[in-house]
Amino acid sequence: MRRMSSLQFLEILRKTLNKVDPRLVNHGEKVGYMVFVILNSVGKYNQDQIIQITLLAILHDIGAYKTEEIDDMMEFENNHVWFHSIYGYLFMKNLSIMKDDALPLLYHHLSYSAYKEVGLEEDDIAGLIRLADRIDVNLGYHDPEGCKAWIKENRGTVLSPYWVDLFLTMPNHDDLLNQLYDSSYRQYARKMAENVRLGHRLIENYLTVIAYAIDFRSEFMILHTVTTVNVSLAIGKRMVLNPEDMSNLYYGSLLHDVGKIACPISILEKPGKLTDDEMEIMKEHVVETRNILEGSIHDDITEIASRHHERVDGSGYPRHLKLADLTLPQCICAVADIVSALVRQRSYKDAYDKEKTLTILKDMNSKGLLNRDVVQEVVDNFDEIMKETESDGQEVMDAYKAIQNEYKYLIDKYKDLDI
Repeated sequence: MRRMSSLQFLEILRKTLNKVDPRLVNHGEKVGYMVFVILNSVGKYNQDQIIQITLLAILHDIGAYKTEEIDDMMEFENNHVWFHSIYGYLFMKNLSIMKDDALPLLYHHLSYSAYKEVGLEEDDIAGLIRLADRIDVNLGYHDPEGCKAWIKENRGTVLSPYWVDLFLTMPNHDDLLNQLYDSSYRQYARKMAENVRLGHRLIENYLTVIAYAIDFRSEFMILHTVTTVNVSLAIGKRMVLNPEDMSNLYYGSLLHDVGKIACPISILEKPGKLTDDEMEIMKEHVVETRNILEGSIHDDITEIASRHHERVDGSGYPRHLKLADLTLPQCICAVADIVSALVRQRSYKDAYDKEKTLTILKDMNSKGLLNRDVVQEVVDNFDEIMKETESDGQEVMDAYKAIQNEYKYLIDKYKDLDI
């Protein structure tokens, strides 16, 4: 499989998070940078632990993909942000390799005054993420001196005294506040990213978490990415792609819909046909996918991901490319995306059976819309391809159900807790 560098991965993560909402631009990056700097000054965490916690901090608002709490999240004082905190915790617990260390996301908006009630110690990582989160929000209201005064004023009530004291005794804490205030932190954050070494397994897992978190925004999209990936690889294997093309196809299909992070949920879940204006908005997701990936990952992967709605006769979008312009992996991903849409339920349709799915594919093929060889592989091997796809699909569905069930339990448990 093609290896992705840590810097490439972190750039994709940064650009994806920045598409969630204009009010969250660079928020996760700044919180992660603060956490990284603070942890390196503590002395009791090794580099692997620091990296894991930093990634958790960068993704601390991952639950916002699913909820409508951004207004509350970015208020200087906030009281109703349990929803995204719970979702974020459950995403990481059920989908990431950091499942045993995801608990700080659940409590990252909890005031220190409530720590005893939930059994947290004052040095819990949740308190560090909360401090960094509130510093970034606070700097939108005050200058660095005003922010520091607020930190001192809220020590022991809103903020954990352990992390406040540690932060304020750092020789460079004023520099850190100034870097965040004037945005000069970016040059230091980039150096941090260049020096960090993330394992291939961790990068692959976190990319999967991002892709699935986007799918999980809509109950009708839960299995879309995992199905597209597995159908792509099943076709690629049968068409004897070389290892490099298979690697590109894997990442391209995994990330093909990452641009949907910017698409309104009202469009993703609309039960009927989209209006012309809504369709134009929907089409933007491939442009957003390119914007996120371009320059941060191998060009072949970017092109596979951003061309999955092109058609070989030039009638697709966004660039109206034709067969001569498209590589075989790009054509495979495009067909796999269609198969996934047909065999899975959507807001506007039920899941189609084998007969209807193949009828539609053959019809599109006869009209010259798809790569004929790719479609033929699906037609000839449909049952085997679907069988290979189902096991991973079941794992994703099980994770989704676990998230839904525990979400209801945690909302009921914490609904009256003053944060």
